[in-house]
Amino acid sequence: MKTLQNLGLLILALSLISCSSPQSKVETQPNSAVTSTPKISTTKPPTVTLTPATDWQRENHIHGIAIDPNNPNILYIGTHHGLIQYSQDKKWSWVGKDRSDYMGFAAHPTDSNRLYSSGHPHTGGNLGFRVTEDYGETWQVLSKSGVDFHALAISSSNPNLIYGWATSGDKGFLVSKDGGKNWESITPVGLDHGVFSLTVNPQNSDHIFATTQEGLYESKNGGKNWELIPGTDTSLIVGLALIPDNNKMVMIGYRLLESDPGIYQSSDSGKTWEKLGTGTEGVILYLATNPKNPQIIYGVNQQNAVFHSSDGGKIWHSL
Repeated sequence: MKTLQNLGLLILALSLISCSSPQSKVETQPNSAVTSTPKISTTKPPTVTLTPATDWQRENHIHGIAIDPNNPNILYIGTHHGLIQYSQDKKWSWVGKDRSDYMGFAAHPTDSNRLYSSGHPHTGGNLGFRVTEDYGETWQVLSKSGVDFHALAISSSNPNLIYGWATSGDKGFLVSKDGGKNWESITPVGLDHGVFSLTVNPQNSDHIFATTQEGLYESKNGGKNWELIPGTDTSLIVGLALIPDNNKMVMIGYRLLESDPGIYQSSDSGKTWEKLGTGTEGVILYLATNPKNPQIIYGVNQQNAVFHSSDGGKIWHSL
């Protein structure tokens, strides 16, 4: 009865393993690169180089998605071969000229300029913790050079608080309280398995969830102690997003439930789940919500297909 669960794990494992030993790839990019000014209000909007990316989904892997916090029509996708933007004009583009592998891709919850990633350059090695302050046009290594973060999560209530899971260099669970400049290694008691993704409760920055090959784990003290959420070891969660709903939190995740897989929601921290709408295909590996309008959700599957919902996950459309 674990056929579907094993398939989901295999998809995740292959995606991560294939990006641990980067290989050089000859990119055939169109010559029609354009510069674009993101349509948000800033004093001096940076110019971003956008190159049409009509075939970006072929021979590629996705390692994270993020919605522009000030424009829910703009989606960023961290991939094995660079950063992709889906614009409000419904166009796919490569961002900037960096074609590194974007592991642990994440976005600042309020600042559209600022994105984060780890990963590997196409020549090999580990990039450490990187940041861009110009919508992905240029990147700088901020800290932990040589460390490979496979998961990063930024607190919505305290953006200087960042959690990370590293698989090389300083391996394990790390925490930064100053926006990624300095990091502290923490022994995550009870979390004995590799982490696929980290997600922070938008209403409580000490409340963290980790998706793993053994189930969904929860920490209520900033990652020091973890507990397995009952039932998630037999129906794994592989994509997870947290939505504030008045004084409570709603979880949305893709459940590898053998009898009825799909996107579900939970209002009791994962103890019970209710099936959500239709319109997606395949195994949804990543989900992202808009901080200002959590009814807007994006999801991507194992075949790099992208889906969008504007009603909290009840109805989905393919982009």
